[in-house]
Amino acid sequence: MIKNGIINGDLASLLARFRHVNTIAIVDGPFPTYPNVETIDLALVMGTPTVCQVLDAILPHLDLTGMYLAAEFEAKVDAATVAEYKKHHGGLPTTIIAHEDFKVKVGQALGIIHTGDAVPYSSVILKSG
Repeated sequence: MIKNGIINGDLASLLARFRHVNTIAIVDGPFPTYPNVETIDLALVMGTPTVCQVLDAILPHLDLTGMYLAAEFEAKVDAATVAEYKKHHGGLPTTIIAHEDFKVKVGQALGIIHTGDAVPYSSVILKSG
Protein backbone atom coordinates (compact mmCIF):
# COMPACT_ATOMS: atom_id res chain seq x y z
CA MET A 1 0.00 0.00 0.00
CA ILE A 2 1.29 3.48 -0.89
CA LYS A 3 1.60 5.59 2.24
CA ASN A 4 2.70 8.88 0.71
CA GLY A 5 3.06 10.65 -2.58
CA ILE A 6 0.39 10.55 -5.27
CA ILE A 7 -2.21 7.92 -4.38
CA ASN A 8 -4.66 8.60 -7.22
CA GLY A 9 -3.82 5.80 -9.67
CA ASP A 10 -4.82 7.68 -12.83
CA LEU A 11 -2.85 10.76 -11.80
CA ALA A 12 0.21 8.68 -10.85
CA SER A 13 0.05 6.98 -14.25
CA LEU A 14 -0.15 10.31 -16.10
CA LEU A 15 2.80 11.72 -14.16
CA ALA A 16 4.84 8.57 -14.83
CA ARG A 17 4.35 9.12 -18.58
CA PHE A 18 5.27 12.82 -18.41
CA ARG A 19 8.50 12.90 -20.42
CA HIS A 20 10.91 15.34 -22.02
CA VAL A 21 9.12 18.18 -23.88
CA ASN A 22 5.63 17.09 -22.74
CA THR A 23 3.10 19.40 -21.14
CA ILE A 24 0.37 18.79 -18.59
CA ALA A 25 -2.44 21.27 -17.97
CA ILE A 26 -3.94 21.84 -14.54
CA VAL A 27 -7.25 23.56 -15.17
CA ASP A 28 -9.92 25.33 -13.14
CA GLY A 29 -13.43 23.99 -12.60
CA PRO A 30 -15.25 25.75 -15.48
CA PHE A 31 -12.47 25.12 -18.04
CA PRO A 32 -13.77 23.46 -21.25
CA THR A 33 -13.36 19.73 -21.80
CA TYR A 34 -11.09 18.25 -24.47
CA PRO A 35 -12.39 14.81 -25.52
CA ASN A 36 -9.14 13.90 -27.30
CA VAL A 37 -6.85 14.64 -24.33
CA GLU A 38 -6.63 12.30 -21.34
CA THR A 39 -8.31 14.05 -18.42
CA ILE A 40 -7.91 13.21 -14.75
CA ASP A 41 -10.93 14.73 -13.01
CA LEU A 42 -10.07 15.57 -9.40
CA ALA A 43 -12.93 18.06 -8.93
CA LEU A 44 -15.18 17.30 -5.96
CA VAL A 45 -17.15 20.51 -5.58
CA MET A 46 -16.53 24.03 -6.85
CA GLY A 47 -13.46 25.19 -4.97
CA THR A 48 -12.00 21.76 -4.18
CA PRO A 49 -9.29 21.00 -4.98
CA THR A 50 -7.68 24.21 -6.14
CA VAL A 51 -4.98 24.53 -8.77
CA CYS A 52 -2.64 25.50 -5.91
CA GLN A 53 -3.40 22.32 -3.96
CA VAL A 54 -2.69 20.17 -7.00
CA LEU A 55 0.54 22.06 -7.73
CA ASP A 56 1.68 21.60 -4.13
CA ALA A 57 1.06 17.85 -4.41
CA ILE A 58 2.74 17.19 -7.76
CA LEU A 59 5.56 19.73 -8.17
CA PRO A 60 7.95 17.87 -5.83
CA HIS A 61 7.71 14.83 -8.14
CA LEU A 62 8.43 16.57 -11.46
CA ASP A 63 11.41 17.95 -13.40
CA LEU A 64 10.03 21.09 -15.02
CA THR A 65 11.49 23.84 -17.18
CA GLY A 66 8.61 26.28 -16.97
CA MET A 67 4.92 26.94 -17.16
CA TYR A 68 2.35 28.81 -19.21
CA LEU A 69 -0.19 31.13 -17.67
CA ALA A 70 -3.02 33.03 -19.36
CA ALA A 71 -2.50 36.81 -19.47
CA GLU A 72 -6.08 37.25 -18.32
CA PHE A 73 -5.18 35.79 -14.91
CA GLU A 74 -3.12 38.86 -13.99
CA ALA A 75 -5.36 41.26 -15.92
CA LYS A 76 -8.76 40.17 -14.56
CA VAL A 77 -8.09 38.65 -11.12
CA ASP A 78 -7.39 40.78 -8.05
CA ALA A 79 -3.71 41.31 -7.21
CA ALA A 80 -3.89 39.59 -3.80
CA THR A 81 -5.25 36.38 -5.34
CA VAL A 82 -2.66 36.46 -8.13
CA ALA A 83 0.14 36.92 -5.57
CA GLU A 84 -1.18 34.04 -3.45
CA TYR A 85 -1.39 31.72 -6.45
CA LYS A 86 2.11 32.62 -7.64
CA LYS A 87 3.49 31.40 -4.29
CA HIS A 88 2.46 27.91 -5.43
CA HIS A 89 4.09 28.14 -8.87
CA GLY A 90 7.40 26.85 -7.51
CA GLY A 91 9.42 29.78 -8.88
CA LEU A 92 9.19 28.29 -12.37
CA PRO A 93 9.92 30.52 -15.35
CA THR A 94 6.50 31.57 -16.62
CA THR A 95 5.45 32.39 -20.15
CA ILE A 96 2.36 34.60 -20.28
CA ILE A 97 0.10 33.98 -23.29
CA ALA A 98 -3.39 35.02 -24.37
CA HIS A 99 -6.18 32.79 -23.05
CA GLU A 100 -7.13 31.72 -26.58
CA ASP A 101 -3.53 30.56 -27.20
CA PHE A 102 -3.56 28.88 -23.79
CA LYS A 103 -6.61 26.83 -24.80
CA VAL A 104 -4.84 25.73 -27.99
CA LYS A 105 -1.84 24.54 -25.95
CA VAL A 106 -4.13 22.61 -23.59
CA GLY A 107 -5.40 20.69 -26.61
CA GLN A 108 -1.80 19.62 -27.32
CA ALA A 109 -1.03 18.48 -23.76
CA LEU A 110 -0.20 14.93 -22.71
CA GLY A 111 -2.96 15.22 -20.16
CA ILE A 112 -5.30 17.52 -18.27
CA ILE A 113 -5.82 17.57 -14.52
CA HIS A 114 -9.26 19.05 -13.89
CA THR A 115 -9.68 20.76 -10.51
CA GLY A 116 -12.64 22.38 -8.84
CA ASP A 117 -10.87 25.75 -8.66
CA ALA A 118 -13.30 28.65 -8.87
CA VAL A 119 -10.70 31.37 -9.57
CA PRO A 120 -11.03 32.39 -13.22
CA TYR A 121 -7.99 31.91 -15.45
CA SER A 122 -6.04 30.16 -12.65
CA SER A 123 -5.17 27.25 -14.94
CA VAL A 124 -1.51 26.49 -15.69
CA ILE A 125 0.37 24.37 -18.21
CA LEU A 126 3.52 22.68 -16.93
CA LYS A 127 6.47 22.05 -19.29
CA SER A 128 8.72 19.07 -18.62
CA GLY A 129 12.50 19.29 -18.42
